[in-house]
Amino acid sequence: MPYSLVWEPNGVYKKFCGCVSGEELLQSVREVATDIRFGALRFEVSDYLETERTEFSQDALNEVRAVRIGSFMNNPAMKVAIVTLDSEIQQRIYSTIAARLTLHQTKVFNSLPDANTWLGRTTET
Repeated sequence: MPYSLVWEPNGVYKKFCGCVSGEELLQSVREVATDIRFGALRFEVSDYLETERTEFSQDALNEVRAVRIGSFMNNPAMKVAIVTLDSEIQQRIYSTIAARLTLHQTKVFNSLPDANTWLGRTTET
């Protein structure tokens, strides 16, 4: 599995590695959004620092956005931190934010410590 989830008291840490497909990204988003703990989450970290490649089709990204829109209704206060050095992922997220296609407050970071500071996350995984 190219991702793992670590549930923390106030959030969830998603670590991606290797080659990540759009279906795997969508699966991770659904897994978090449908978990009983989702409504109480203050943050979600998506760590792509160990990915070698991502293969996200537009259809998969559209489905991810649809799940995110639905999940916003259950937890509008959650913050999302994307941690990556991959310029393609960064640009995709920046475009999504600029087009107002993300409802949760979302930011991109180059390092996990910077993301943790923004989130108020004290446990580093």
